Amino acid sequence: MLLGANLNVLLSARKDMPFTPGTKMKQLQWDKLPQQQVGKTLWNNEEPQKEQEMLMKLQADGIWTEMEEDFKAKQLMINLMARQKQAELKSVLDPQTKKRVEILIQRIKKLQPEEIARKIQQFDQEMCTELFLSELKPVLPTPEQVGKLNVYRNAEPEELAGLHPSDRLMVKLIQIDRLDPRIEGMLYKCKFEETWLLLDDGARKVGEAGEALLHAKHFKELLNLILMIGNYMNGTGIKGGAFGFRVSSINKLVDTKSVNNTTLLHFLERTVAKHFPDMEEYLEELSKPAEAYRVNIQDIRKDLGELRDGLKRIRQELNDHYTDIAQNDGYSRQMWSFVGKASSKLEDLVDDVNHADTTFTEVVRYYGEDDKNLTSTEFFAIFKTFVTSYRKCKNDNQTAAEEKMATEKRKQAMAETRLLRQNAQETGPQEEDNAVLDNLLEKLRNGDTVGRRTRRTRPKADARAPLPLINTAAAEASSAAPADLARDMLARLKADGFGTSMPLSPTAPTPRRRARWRTEVLSENGDSQSEHASPVVSLRDLPSTPDIPADPESTMDTS
Repeated sequence: MLLGANLNVLLSARKDMPFTPGTKMKQLQWDKLPQQQVGKTLWNNEEPQKEQEMLMKLQADGIWTEMEEDFKAKQLMINLMARQKQAELKSVLDPQTKKRVEILIQRIKKLQPEEIARKIQQFDQEMCTELFLSELKPVLPTPEQVGKLNVYRNAEPEELAGLHPSDRLMVKLIQIDRLDPRIEGMLYKCKFEETWLLLDDGARKVGEAGEALLHAKHFKELLNLILMIGNYMNGTGIKGGAFGFRVSSINKLVDTKSVNNTTLLHFLERTVAKHFPDMEEYLEELSKPAEAYRVNIQDIRKDLGELRDGLKRIRQELNDHYTDIAQNDGYSRQMWSFVGKASSKLEDLVDDVNHADTTFTEVVRYYGEDDKNLTSTEFFAIFKTFVTSYRKCKNDNQTAAEEKMATEKRKQAMAETRLLRQNAQETGPQEEDNAVLDNLLEKLRNGDTVGRRTRRTRPKADARAPLPLINTAAAEASSAAPADLARDMLARLKADGFGTSMPLSPTAPTPRRRARWRTEVLSENGDSQSEHASPVVSLRDLPSTPDIPADPESTMDTS
């Protein structure tokens, strides 16, 4: 390998040229001498200054431009012919293959079929993607098509220009040595990294899931609780007295229904939440087993075998046909380097798969299942199903508890409402009036202003009902009664605590108007009207205090 690399470096050495053509020109077919052999021949450049002067003279005289004009004519003719209608172009491919190859060419814009073939030979990483190679592989020329295309293997560019682009690409491809194995190896390399990552991730998930189940402390406690509940329910029957059960039986708890249409799993969740809250940490222990149910360890082993076989074929192909790295063959250089790296990564993947397989077999037996008839997908799906069902039962129980609490609150509120209504009916309106009076007295003690009631419209004097007749002696006796009565009532109020706290009313319009009206009646009708005056004075007709002076109008009316 080292010798081949050094040889490639030597062969790739190039002489620097100060001038290069601006367009693609026809190639001079000669046999180059390696650089290490030039020193022993006439090509040993002993006068580099003279060579530089000659190159500058050719540039100044326009020789390079003249050469480009002379030797680009056929290339121009090829480009012009390539623009002909496709109906005029020749093709030996069947219509379906020609169309598929044409679509493949159109996806790589600005590249001619000859350039596409060159990039395939060099294994250009940018163009030779997995998608491109996957579409190219089915349309590679068959032996029959190769026989038809061989006619153009050594054709001149003018003749190739008359072929359909699909045929031109196929002609260049059949000139690549061992085309089919080369495409297989390139496609394998493009797929290897993604395939390796998928297999390694699957193997790790199975291994970690198995390790988690082997050390799941809280889940083992849950299984023991299920065993106790099951033995209690089964009693002395044939299903009772069990020492253990297959772990797949945990998903049968939902099959046992209670009288209120819940399941045994609902009962188990309530029991754990109320009496063994720490045991619920088993849900975290089953997170990795529940995630691993998508992985099938048998499929991983199968894919690993195919990956190893493919790498073995590539190594054999390189040993048989690419021991000497060619100067212009990028495929062999890339594939030799890839085989070394891929071999190391496959060894690591084999270790991960073996560990996952061993762990899976151990954990299946540990939980009482048959490892021969149970795939990893089926086994880990047990825990995925149980975790999902348990969480649903937990939500159901929480919802039922919240509804029960809400119902109890509604019942309690209704009972309190009924009690209040019953008490209100028993106390009656008298207690309500007492409450209003107590409230009014409390405001008076605190010095708050008490709003006056809206006065009712009084009837006119002529429409008013006649007052009851009283004798003159009673009227004379009652002339001094209002003042005495007011003093007595005021004394009682002061004795009850109203002496200092009761606010003074700035005006007392109602008593003044009533006094004026009554005196006017007396002045107009004389003493005979006093027989109709009432000797009784109500509390609200009195002024707030005896210190408030009488209204001037009232004084004038009574004088």
